[in-house]
Amino acid sequence: MKPDSSSPNAWNLIEQEKRRDRFVRRVAIAAWTVTLVLVLLFAVAIGAQVAQMLKVFGEGGAPLTVVFWSAMPLVVVLGILSLLIAVLSTVGIFLRLRTASLTEIQLRLAALEQVLASRPDPAQEPSR
Repeated sequence: MKPDSSSPNAWNLIEQEKRRDRFVRRVAIAAWTVTLVLVLLFAVAIGAQVAQMLKVFGEGGAPLTVVFWSAMPLVVVLGILSLLIAVLSTVGIFLRLRTASLTEIQLRLAALEQVLASRPDPAQEPSR
């Protein structure tokens, strides 16, 4: 078998895939950071509303259920966000690990085949 340049190409493909993974990870971190900042701002706004309702409740102007219902938008948003994170993380982990693992295994086997093919055959070497 004649060695060719597919071994360096295989390693280049592995490196490109790793760079793509790092880029996707950075984008995901930025998106989640923005999401968490927005949720925190929303929580502060709802917290101010709940504090106002607690003040009204303390003065006897509203029942306790009004205070609880004023916090419901935050509870709903956090619940939906948690569900979204759980589903996307699970799907992303399964897809990414399976795809990356199979591709990397295939490329590593191709590189190993090239290394083995480039070595001289010990059965054909003259004995000393």
